[in-house]
Amino acid sequence: MKFNIRNSYIKPGYTDMRQGINGLLNTVIGEMELDPLGGDLFIFSGRDHGSIKMLYWSGDGFWLLQKRLSRYTFAWPKSELEVLNITEEELSMLLRGIDCWRNHVVLDAAKTGKKKL
Repeated sequence: MKFNIRNSYIKPGYTDMRQGINGLLNTVIGEMELDPLGGDLFIFSGRDHGSIKMLYWSGDGFWLLQKRLSRYTFAWPKSELEVLNITEEELSMLLRGIDCWRNHVVLDAAKTGKKKL
């Protein structure tokens, strides 16, 4: 199975993670003001950012995917002012638990030194 994702959008702030497909569709249409049938991926997080849900239209139905990190929380944008369109690289970093929105020190285990992202 291959997803042909056109754009990836994050819903800043928190979303009630008890919602299923219909509730998230209402959020996409009503709050994000986007078309859920356009081939875009929509990403949501709860208040504690311990898990995320992703909604995607594949042409014949919706996919609802969820990921929960075992030890950490997902980095999440602080701004709740607007929907964020993120790149494929930023999505990849988000799914691995890497914070791509803030500068932070990264420890280099091979060199015991620090470098700044």
